[in-house]
Amino acid sequence: MTDALVAETVAAEKAHHIQVAVLGTYVELAINDESRLCNVADFKSQLAVCKALGAGCIGTETTAMSKQPAGTTRAQAQELLCRSLAEILPAAETLGVTVGIEPVTYHSMNSAAATRHILDTMRSPNLKVIFDMSNLVSAGNVDRIWYDMGTLLGDQIVAVHFKGQAFAPDGSLLHTSLEESRTDYAGAFAMLRQLPQPALPVLREEAVPARAASDIAFMKGFF
Repeated sequence: MTDALVAETVAAEKAHHIQVAVLGTYVELAINDESRLCNVADFKSQLAVCKALGAGCIGTETTAMSKQPAGTTRAQAQELLCRSLAEILPAAETLGVTVGIEPVTYHSMNSAAATRHILDTMRSPNLKVIFDMSNLVSAGNVDRIWYDMGTLLGDQIVAVHFKGQAFAPDGSLLHTSLEESRTDYAGAFAMLRQLPQPALPVLREEAVPARAASDIAFMKGFF
């Protein structure tokens, strides 16, 4: 992100009355190898970009367990995530930038409870949560998800991701249109409506331009 590209983006935001809700800086902050510190440095380098763009937050997931070296436990991965955040958050606080971490069911931070643990461990007012409703659903994980998110993390959510997801007979993940998705959007949005925040950005991920009209119509059904 050069200074010129930042300036062009800010100008485009103003011209079209839009805002970057999440500056995606998705690196492996919980990886159990020597690349972790380089990833931390990469993430920290984008904090100033987030500030310059006026983005709502700078976001990342927390490393798939399948990417970890053999023998790495989820507890170890979460400790590494906390070490990375301990390097990042002081700089974020100085700049006034919000860091958004996104739980994913097969990552180191894999549930509402795990996310609450990370927030409580770090105790930073600049650490918040990106809620991707599909990323918290797996073939065998459908009970209490929205209740737990609202109860444990509701006032910490700063952005919502919206995409399609289903599962093959063997439980493997399938990316789908919104209409074909198995995600309980109605339950998720019912939870979100109970939150104290007056408004949250909802971002369509994995968008296909040719489906824009049907996507918009589908999404408007929840608002």
